[in-house]
Amino acid sequence: MPKKEIIRTTLGSTTLELHVSPHAILATRHQWETNRHSNVDYELQMIANGICSVEVEGTVYDLHAGQAILILPGKFHKPLSYSSDLDRLVVGYFPLAGQFIPDENVPCVVLDVSPSATMLARELMDEYANPGPFHQKMTHSMLDQLTIQVMRKLGTAGEQAAPVANADLRIDVIDGFFADYLAENVTKEDLAVRLHLSSRQLNRFLQKRYGMSFREKLFSTRMLHAGWLLRHTRQSVQQIAPQVGYTSVPAFIRSFTRFHSKTPQQFREQQTQQGKSGKD
Repeated sequence: MPKKEIIRTTLGSTTLELHVSPHAILATRHQWETNRHSNVDYELQMIANGICSVEVEGTVYDLHAGQAILILPGKFHKPLSYSSDLDRLVVGYFPLAGQFIPDENVPCVVLDVSPSATMLARELMDEYANPGPFHQKMTHSMLDQLTIQVMRKLGTAGEQAAPVANADLRIDVIDGFFADYLAENVTKEDLAVRLHLSSRQLNRFLQKRYGMSFREKLFSTRMLHAGWLLRHTRQSVQQIAPQVGYTSVPAFIRSFTRFHSKTPQQFREQQTQQGKSGKD
């Protein structure tokens, strides 16, 4: 069984890459425990059984069996709770052409899926757990059927879907990439391959869109997220540093101070004081 599958499918005028990790699906189908993060791809969480709660960009969504949530690229989210009978399927979608979602100005979309789609999700997970003859063809067919059901619910299953502008798509991918890999040792080449660009082309695009190099954009995204964590959570500096790619706490403090002109402690104290003033 492959650790990750990337499946390209065309439905009407929409072409998608489906990103599926069978090992992750089986390891986490009955639990949902991750740190707050975002993804490069659209993330579909389909609830086949049980209930759960997830926070997306500050809003809490309560989900139950027969529902799904599609989280847009670059939107930070984390699970809050789940029942002991949870059964969920997660699939990533990356649009290559056409329209996948009608409104890109929302952090997520909650869908009420049909009983047949819920059953299909269970059957797909069972097939990954116990592969039978023609396993790959079976799973790919099931994923196509699930995707059709999702696109029908989204209202983008028509043959005449409007194309997505390449520049807009690249911006979504770039923003999602930097948000998704805050803690990892990623390189310019990793992003260039994702966008099907040369390193030189990527450099020009980043400078034109952001006025930054790859390293500057990665640094900025990390420091902004660190500031968000200091402002909205009680996590310590020791807990935050590795979430934004630092194995050395002193190095993180130096970088944070250079970016924000305040130490993490000073930043948190200022934000706390401003919060109190706003309530007075």
